[in-house]
Amino acid sequence: MRLRQGLVGRKHALSAVILGCTLLAPTQALLAQSTDSTDDLKAQILQMRQQMQAQQQVMQKMQQRLDELEAKASSQEKTASSTPAAVAAPQTPAASLASATAPQPAVPAPYRPPSAPAGVAEPLPEGYVSLGNTGNLLKLDLVAQLDTMLDNTYMGSQDLFVPSSIPVRGQPFYGSGWRTNLSARQSIFRMDFRRDTDYGTLKVVYKNNFFGSGTGDMPYNLQYFYGELDNEHYTLLAGYNISAFTDIDVFPNTLDYEGPNSFTFKYGPQLRFSPVLYKSEAGTLTLPLSMEKPNADITSTNGFSPYSRLADFTLGLRWEAPDWHVQWANLLRDLGMQDSTDGKTVRTSAYATQLTGSTKVFERDSAQGWVSSGRGYANFLQDISGLGLDAAFTNSGQLRAIRARGWGVGYTHGWTDSLSSSASYGYLRISPGSALQLDQDLPKSTKFASVNLAWQFSQRAMLGIEYLWGQNIALTDLRGQGQRVQTTLRYDLNP
Repeated sequence: MRLRQGLVGRKHALSAVILGCTLLAPTQALLAQSTDSTDDLKAQILQMRQQMQAQQQVMQKMQQRLDELEAKASSQEKTASSTPAAVAAPQTPAASLASATAPQPAVPAPYRPPSAPAGVAEPLPEGYVSLGNTGNLLKLDLVAQLDTMLDNTYMGSQDLFVPSSIPVRGQPFYGSGWRTNLSARQSIFRMDFRRDTDYGTLKVVYKNNFFGSGTGDMPYNLQYFYGELDNEHYTLLAGYNISAFTDIDVFPNTLDYEGPNSFTFKYGPQLRFSPVLYKSEAGTLTLPLSMEKPNADITSTNGFSPYSRLADFTLGLRWEAPDWHVQWANLLRDLGMQDSTDGKTVRTSAYATQLTGSTKVFERDSAQGWVSSGRGYANFLQDISGLGLDAAFTNSGQLRAIRARGWGVGYTHGWTDSLSSSASYGYLRISPGSALQLDQDLPKSTKFASVNLAWQFSQRAMLGIEYLWGQNIALTDLRGQGQRVQTTLRYDLNP
């Protein structure tokens, strides 16, 4: 390019020289005309013509030379422009740049069976929209679900399959016969907000269904309303959420909302901190800690009402790997009863420990398992929560935490990407002892089993059928069994 610019400059200079000579010649001729004779003037004109011809010949040679130089410069520019591409082709940096700018193949999402509960897992970034220029992202999800249930006996709350509510021999409604129910209470409204901050990703999550305690077919029930700050060093959560003692990742894929009887499941206000202790390509080790609202579940007697002097505290360890995880959680509680007349209090300590885990099996299969044991944690156990079995008075007036234990397993098999089956089993037992003042109709042990088939017949719609079986054994050792056939039709707007 520099050579070509120099040639252009020479061409302009040559033109200026020729132009100057051309203009100078007529000027000299006019001056000679005013002073010399006619013959001398003719001779001068002839001489000037000869000089002009000589100049034209010189100019033609110079122009020819200039054209040759320009052609050579143009040829060099073409060669220079083509050489880097040919040389760069085999070089690694150029290949790396091409691979970086080329569209990369999409990473397939983890397999999620059609029977998986809607809205349980934390949502992925897909499906979010930007809220103007605020830096906030929002994801809305609406799940409309209809469950049709056919029971072989009365079970208290007909919308949920609760083995502890199955009547035992001698109780009202025992063997009451088949009955049908329709429910849309599993329908969900969920909002997920998130934004990037200097301290990590800030999330605010809201979710509700319609399993509230109010009247009507669809009473409001809040499930989530919490904020969470997440970064590579820790997670800090504050608000209303599932207890840190619960491992929601091992919840089996049942179509029934209640799930296995022995699963620990409790919502409440809490502050949770989960620092990262160790991180590698193989997995991440965290230390979940939480302080939660206690909600002591003790049956009120003789003017006493439940209270807790301290909050519930949880402490655990969790190892999270790409295809499996295991969690150990511990619960510490303070349970008490207070006399409403004189303020007298009676207190006892409670505790529980739980081991949970899940793993991927083959390409589309997964397995889940959990086992828990302790005293005074009945309010965390699905089947006996709300029955006042955290603690009870002894015949001598002391308050004693009730021992309980439970375990369960789940397995999901994917027949295809759109067709799956899930099975689960749970066992629960309490051991109150003979000295406690308890209603003998309360359950001593319950069992649960389920199996289903779910078909994702479109990207956002699922149809499934499930068989459930349960057994209730009262403190009197009387027994009752119940069965249910449930069909589910679910539409998920933004899964």
